[in-house]
Formats: sequence, C-alpha cells, structure tokens
Amino acid sequence: FVHKILSRGIRTGKVLDIGTGSGLLALELCKAKNTDFDIVAIDVSENMLMKAEENARQVKQGDRIKFLEANGAALPFPDNSFDLVISYASLHHWLDPVVVFNEAERVVKDTGRIIIRDNIRVYQDPFWKSVVWIASRFMNKRHRENWPHAIMASYTIPETREILQRSRLRNYQVGRDFVMIDVYVESPGA
Repeated sequence: FVHKILSRGIRTGKVLDIGTGSGLLALELCKAKNTDFDIVAIDVSENMLMKAEENARQVKQGDRIKFLEANGAALPFPDNSFDLVISYASLHHWLDPVVVFNEAERVVKDTGRIIIRDNIRVYQDPFWKSVVWIASRFMNKRHRENWPHAIMASYTIPETREILQRSRLRNYQVGRDFVMIDVYVESPGA
C-alpha cells in the first residue's frame, strides 16, 4: 500500500490514517525513503492505539506520528486539513461508510488525495475461497483465524461503488489490487 502512495508522487504533506489499528501503515509511510510526512493516525480502540504507540517507539518513529482516539464518522479536524487521507483494512469495520467517506472528503484539501484499501469479499467464488484458505496457511494463528472473517465482512466492488455513489466523494476510482483480493478507492488529487 505504501508503494501505491509513493508511486503517485506523494512524498510530503499532512496525512490522516483512519483506523490505524497497530499503526503499521503509518510507520511504513514514515520509514519510506525521501519522504517528509506529518502523520495523524486515528482509531476508535484505545488498546490498538497503545499498541501503535509501542510499535512507533520500538522503531524510533514515535515523534513523527500523532496517535489519537477518534472515530472516522466524526473527524475532529477542520475542513481542508490534510494532503492525504488513507485507510487500510478498516472499511469493513465502519458502521456507516458513507459518513466516513463524507468526513474524509471534508478534511482532505482540494488538491489532496484519498486512498482507501480493504479486503474484497470473494468467498462466493469457490476458486477464491481456496486461494484465501491457502494464503491463510502462511499467516500466524491470529491472522489465519481472523482474515476469512474480515473477508466475509468486506464489500464487493459493486457494493463499494454503491456506497460511494451515496457519498459526497466524486471523481474516484474503484478497483482491485493484490492478486485481486483487495479493493481500493482512490480520488485523483490535483
């Protein structure tokens, strides 16, 4: 996902990470070479934020990311605050994704970009169900148990498009990434 961001020529600016979880995406963005990001990473889980702060301290990036307990459906930031709004593997957790997309659109600058990536529900296809099962064999026990559930909770491409049509986000792309089992939503930026 960091490669996707950097391949768009995005190397500086104020970044909002919605649903940061353990903070790994924000940390990878901080560690990317020739970048200068000011990152705010939010999550609704105090426990996940504590883990994210611990992870940041371990890799000596704690001063480069501000972790906040906040909900993507009610972002505590003024309009046009961020150059980039990102989220990885949290869309399927959003109680009202239309509201979160509207909030992301509100806080991103007119010249900014929104890039959201999540699992895609592929279990209705027996081939992909087998691929997911095989891939999960290479994961640790917690991920092996949780990933299939996350995929079942995720959206299909048509469902994602329908959600976006109900939002204020315009000029977006929806597609597949990572061996066709990730969906991405991207606004064009400047």
